[in-house]
Amino acid sequence: MTGLDRLSPAIAVGLDCGSTYSKGVILDQNLNILAKDYIPSGWDFTSTGETLLASLLQKAGLTGSPRIAATGYGRLRLGRTDLVITEISCHARGAQHLRPGVRTVIDIGGQDTKVLTLKDGQVLDFLMNDKCAAGTGRFLEMALGRLGLNWADLASKISFGAGFRLNSVCAVFAESEIMGLLASGRPREEIIGGALTTLADRAAALAARLQPKPPAVLTGGLAGSPLLSRYLSEAMGFEVEPLELGVYAGALGAAWSLLNQKKP
Repeated sequence: MTGLDRLSPAIAVGLDCGSTYSKGVILDQNLNILAKDYIPSGWDFTSTGETLLASLLQKAGLTGSPRIAATGYGRLRLGRTDLVITEISCHARGAQHLRPGVRTVIDIGGQDTKVLTLKDGQVLDFLMNDKCAAGTGRFLEMALGRLGLNWADLASKISFGAGFRLNSVCAVFAESEIMGLLASGRPREEIIGGALTTLADRAAALAARLQPKPPAVLTGGLAGSPLLSRYLSEAMGFEVEPLELGVYAGALGAAWSLLNQKKP
């Protein structure tokens, strides 16, 4: 009998299959993280889920067939799962686990931006921007690519500089504007700052419709970015805290939900 076979009732795997990256965690009954990982989602969510699960089990030194909770864009394509749950619930529970008492959650994903308001860990309301790439991770990825920068450069080469904004809110037109700014000699560090300001303004405008309150946190792929957190804080008018493990918020919430699932 393997370790996981023996402990499986007290262990849960949470898989958050996003449009760009898939994230996974293994939690024990005390909500300790036994393993975590994320990989590109690709086009085949079933294969991605299998690869991610295998990696998690290897990192935790476990074998067997664990209980699995799935969330995210590709949650219905993962094959065998014990629980399928919405992203909204998972990000709320994951954020509450990482930052107890949180009142506002801003999740900037590859294809959409979500804002949640919470009370005592329960979702009061939420809004989602999934109609336009502006204000999403895809928008920022486009801007970085056009400027010859990458995600790591946001932490090492770019400093906070509020004030400059792109005029275009559409991602397609913003790309043209970026090229024009480069041609006019505008420093690329200022341009990416303008893109970050535009992204933060879009998220803040979405959040304003829900009367957000602090404490507020950032989840998603850039959740650990102090730089993006500063731009969001400037736009929101109060601090938006970066979360080191915020990229795993959805996966954590999924695993938590499975561990706390009521028995029939």
